Amino acid sequence: MRHLWIWTSTLAVALVASAIAQPGQPRYGEGQGRPHLGRQQPPRLAGMRAHGMLASILLARPDVQKELNLTAQQKAKIDEMQQAMRRAREELRSLPPDQRRQRMAELRQKNDPTSVLTETQKKRLRELELQWQGPTALMDPEIAQEVGLTQEQQAKIMGIVQEFRRMRAPSKQGGSPGPQALEQAREETEKKILEVLTPAQRQKWDQMLGKPFTFEGGRRSIGARRGGQGFGQ
Repeated sequence: MRHLWIWTSTLAVALVASAIAQPGQPRYGEGQGRPHLGRQQPPRLAGMRAHGMLASILLARPDVQKELNLTAQQKAKIDEMQQAMRRAREELRSLPPDQRRQRMAELRQKNDPTSVLTETQKKRLRELELQWQGPTALMDPEIAQEVGLTQEQQAKIMGIVQEFRRMRAPSKQGGSPGPQALEQAREETEKKILEVLTPAQRQKWDQMLGKPFTFEGGRRSIGARRGGQGFGQ
């Protein structure tokens, strides 16, 4: 389980960070005309939530399991489901893409680790998901709607994130921002996103985060702290 946690935590950093940091990722509505902010979603960020990937990643972490007070039986069932999904990914590689996606969707539903949680545990897990993602979770239309963001606010947030992507991208001379500059830019990006919110929306967002949680080993991706200070520790 320890090796699984390390592997999934590394995957989490790669997947979640890429939601805002990959300059080569498709943008909202790319190739589809003007985006509809109430429907379009950032591919990776929305995809992780839609497929339960982030929940699976967090549920493999001992610190999260402890926070949720999982029983030994729950842990064993979650581990069993995750092993089944890993085997399935290997076994389905030979299938055509469409068939593979359909089969994986069926298997995800069958092996949904959140199905073994109580309602109280599910609520806390959702709070931890939002804390792990930080303010960039507001790019998800479902979260934006719950907070009460307008389309204009969503457009501003999208622009802020795209600005970070451009800053992060290597220059024509081949140079990239150093770690310190990148960290500062990430913190500024989170701060700017939260500044788009009204006081009432900010209060709602803080309520959705629940009690602050410190992830073991820190987080080397999107920040989770209140007040816009995050993107890693």
